[in-house]
Amino acid sequence: MNWKGHTILGIIFGLPFISSPEQIFLALAGALYPDLDHDVKEDIVKRGILISGGIVFLNVLLYFFDKSLFNIDLFILGVAVLLIYLIPYFSEHRTLTHTFWSMLFVSFILGNLYYKLSFISSIFAGILLLLMVTNETLLGKIIIYAIFAWVILDILKLNPGIYGDFYYLLPVIAGYLSHIVGDTMTPAGVKAFYPLSNYRLRKKEGYILVAIWILMVIYVWKDVLLNFIR
Repeated sequence: MNWKGHTILGIIFGLPFISSPEQIFLALAGALYPDLDHDVKEDIVKRGILISGGIVFLNVLLYFFDKSLFNIDLFILGVAVLLIYLIPYFSEHRTLTHTFWSMLFVSFILGNLYYKLSFISSIFAGILLLLMVTNETLLGKIIIYAIFAWVILDILKLNPGIYGDFYYLLPVIAGYLSHIVGDTMTPAGVKAFYPLSNYRLRKKEGYILVAIWILMVIYVWKDVLLNFIR
């Protein structure tokens, strides 16, 4: 599946878990991250390694030369971001980046990064996340889809009532899950349990994942649905 298919599927999977339109960036970042293991995305990965690695290295220097300037939060965040770029850098296509382990780890990091940057601007934080997983040329095309989804969300005014950490985490997980589901529909399938197992998830398992997503949607929206029935 190409970037356009993953973008559309990411929006569909993410919509039920979004309370504010700007969260659409979270879902799209999750949906597009797994394909950083493509050779054509090598420049994005190297750029990410250089920037995050530079932040880590600078903090290490500060620790040894002037501990008062050392920022532990920035150091941890730098290491975490470095790791999410090292995963695709050392991965073959559709291995580590297309696993459930990576989905949980990367979703936590991207969600946390969005949270920390949203004090500046939630839109700035969202666009930065997209820039982390794509290049400048593709970013413009993806933002068009994001704006379209934003308009829909603004009209529908959906509010599943998700708060706390899940507010930032669930949209990324939903978007990431959409990518795995999308690739199960292709002939190559997905090694979603790699490296523990080389078993490939294909269409049958993809439909099961869709069913799990539907159950997640029902659980999140259960109170709204119950009030509607009453």
